[in-house]
Amino acid sequence: MLFGKLSFSAVIPIQSGYSRLPMSAAPSHSTASDARLFARAVAFCSFTDVDEQARAFDGWSLNYTQISGGLFRGSSSIVSLGGIRLLVEHLDKVILQQGSVPSDRFAVAVPLELEGHARMCGEKSSRDSLHVFSSGPEFEFFSPDRHVLVNVEIEPDGLSSEPMRVLAASLLGRPMSPLIPMAADAADNLRQLLKQTLAAAAQAAPGEQADTDDRIELLERTILYAISEVISASSPEAANSHTRPTRYWPLVNSVQERLQDASTCPLSIAELCVQLGISRRTLQYAFQDALNLNPIAYLRAVRLNHVRRELRLGDSVTSAATTWGFWHLSSFAHDYRVMFGELPSVASKRYARQVA
Repeated sequence: MLFGKLSFSAVIPIQSGYSRLPMSAAPSHSTASDARLFARAVAFCSFTDVDEQARAFDGWSLNYTQISGGLFRGSSSIVSLGGIRLLVEHLDKVILQQGSVPSDRFAVAVPLELEGHARMCGEKSSRDSLHVFSSGPEFEFFSPDRHVLVNVEIEPDGLSSEPMRVLAASLLGRPMSPLIPMAADAADNLRQLLKQTLAAAAQAAPGEQADTDDRIELLERTILYAISEVISASSPEAANSHTRPTRYWPLVNSVQERLQDASTCPLSIAELCVQLGISRRTLQYAFQDALNLNPIAYLRAVRLNHVRRELRLGDSVTSAATTWGFWHLSSFAHDYRVMFGELPSVASKRYARQVA
């Protein structure tokens, strides 16, 4: 049982260790005709640190901030199929995901499980929403604690045939909303297709090179045209009826920007409200509407995440805590343990062992 209630034991073989796969799997021997082998090799890893999990997205600029408390347990399983890469990601905490996709990739995600308050670039997302991570230069995804997504990355130049390369390039250059609503039956069909594709990729045995190339092309075509159909089937009426970004999202982003520099990071809601020129009530309402979260809890969570990154870089517990405004060290240790499931002293020693 790999992902909670969703059994992927027949889909993705669990391997010990983790290796990052390139977008196009390299052959074990090189000739002019051997472009790539069938990529049934699957990378799998479980994580207890959100920053480590974010690095599973090869080439992305990505930052994860853990918002809900408790020891994080997540996992990523990766299958590389020529010009298409599938990454099944499981998260069990509320995470603020911020980043960007390489400009030469078209990246979408299909939720297998997405229960709780979720926002994609300010829009309310759901299990039947196609999440388009490459829709803009950057994205913000506020993901709930019941989160299993199949991320589909398509690199047009890596696809097996010219018609597919042309179609993928057109998708990459087409203006899109961060969320595309899917009809319930279309969403279910796409989820089932991706599960079957993952199963085929994991179970099929590589044969002769020609047979291998045929398999890769078949899987590429299956995924690419299914994604394209879902996008084309999204009517203007459905798009117009879809939830628009909350008007408070720019305010949330403004708060987030102010929390990135320790020298200017507000240490209290009072200080934050003065900096923004708004009332405490307005701030409270904005965060409740946008994130279903108390701004006090959000401010504390972001600062604690910064402390954890400082500890990973080798700072002492006292130095990291005071840098981010935690002066009462016993209270800080309690808050850190509630947020991450371990004391900061334990985390510091563990990071030191990893470096050694």
